[in-house]
Amino acid sequence: MQRNNKYLIPTIWIATIAFIGAGAVGWGSMDFGDRTSSIAKVGDVPISKLKFNYMYNNLYLLESQKRNGKFDREMAKKLGLEKSVFDELVREALLLNLAKEYGIIVTDKEVALEITSYDIFKDKNGVFHKEYYENFLKSRGLKAKEFEDIIRDQLKVKKIVKLLNVKPLEFEKEVIGSTFRIGDKIKYDILEAKDINVTIDDNELKEYWAKNKLEYLTPTRYKLQLLWTKPKDINFTQEEIEKFYKENSFEYVDKEGKTKPLSEVKDEVIKALTLQKLKKDAIIERSRFKKGKLSPTEVVTLDEGDKIFTPQIWKEIKDAKENDILKPKVVDNSYVTIKLEKVIKPQEMKFEEAKELVKRDLTQEKRREELFKKAQELQKNPSKLKFESKDYITLSTLPKLEGLIAPESFEVTKALFGSSKKSDIVNLGDKLVVYHINEQKLLDKNPLLMEKEISDIKSGELYYNLITDLSKKYKIEKFVKGL
Repeated sequence: MQRNNKYLIPTIWIATIAFIGAGAVGWGSMDFGDRTSSIAKVGDVPISKLKFNYMYNNLYLLESQKRNGKFDREMAKKLGLEKSVFDELVREALLLNLAKEYGIIVTDKEVALEITSYDIFKDKNGVFHKEYYENFLKSRGLKAKEFEDIIRDQLKVKKIVKLLNVKPLEFEKEVIGSTFRIGDKIKYDILEAKDINVTIDDNELKEYWAKNKLEYLTPTRYKLQLLWTKPKDINFTQEEIEKFYKENSFEYVDKEGKTKPLSEVKDEVIKALTLQKLKKDAIIERSRFKKGKLSPTEVVTLDEGDKIFTPQIWKEIKDAKENDILKPKVVDNSYVTIKLEKVIKPQEMKFEEAKELVKRDLTQEKRREELFKKAQELQKNPSKLKFESKDYITLSTLPKLEGLIAPESFEVTKALFGSSKKSDIVNLGDKLVVYHINEQKLLDKNPLLMEKEISDIKSGELYYNLITDLSKKYKIEKFVKGL
């Protein structure tokens, strides 16, 4: 008797606010280089390298503790810790965009109360010690503000998730309640695409390419004339800076909504002043450029979406007609006037151009085919499954399944409760999990606990739908490959 339910309790499971590891730990941090302080951007919210490393480090610690310290970077890579942390930070960033849109804030007092509640910063009498806090920051290589900003963001998310908590109706308790008492013990195995070796020759590649030519097109490209207007020896008096700051003080506020002092934002003010003055020059130069009295600084051919321009600028370029000249746009600390000279439509790639892409796709396809064949064989022979769940898996619990990280265990549990089969295959992208139900029984459940679990299911569905909608609303940009 299996259940049909898509969602479990929603959790921001990575390095939750309550979990703080002790000691100086650097095993888990990732090196993304110094090209940018952010590894991605979701809507208006950047995902910083610092936050990624902090969260990754915490999850690394959790996994290491679960394995009594027998855990290393290679195991972390095999489990896909990096992607799991990144995906969770994307979900957090989606919710932070929503918090920003609706004016949800967290005060300094709330942050302080949260931090002082952590046991790791208290003595045996339960008294908070600033020295313990400072030692923790030092061990993690964090400044107080950096850590407090992480906590502030998590508290904002917590406020939003709290709004999703809803009580179950009486008929829901009756209809759903019995299903919460069912527990399963399973045997399972994990198959990974990367462990499947395939060989492909040029004839296979050409045959695959010939059948799928329309899948391999060059990107839309734009031939553009660019006229750059850059700052040259622009200086401002202190009086000009102060006047601009006073007139635009509403632009310089902290997370509490308080105006930042000029001393903190002087560089930003000077940049804004520079662009304001530069705009007049850019408008004049555009007029001369339009009349043919000024030549472009450069002529370039760019793939659609090239990072040199923002998505908004690209939208205007795509909406323009050939020979249209756009109004000056801010790019870094300069203005650029863009003339659309030509749109080069996507074209079929020649075999040599597409070869690496074809090889990648065909390799993935063949690996997946072999993977499913192996999975189907295991499904027919459950005695060959390597792993076994230690505890009964229920609708409301997130099991600890060896070889899988929390989100993967979550997906297996969803599949288990959504299937009527005793044995089945769960698709986790580059992994397949084959399971077989060994034992099933009705467990005793406290009515109050059951009510909470039903409430969690409802909240989970709301959370899932919210994240899905926000993913469509806010653009997700990755600045680092491999995540």
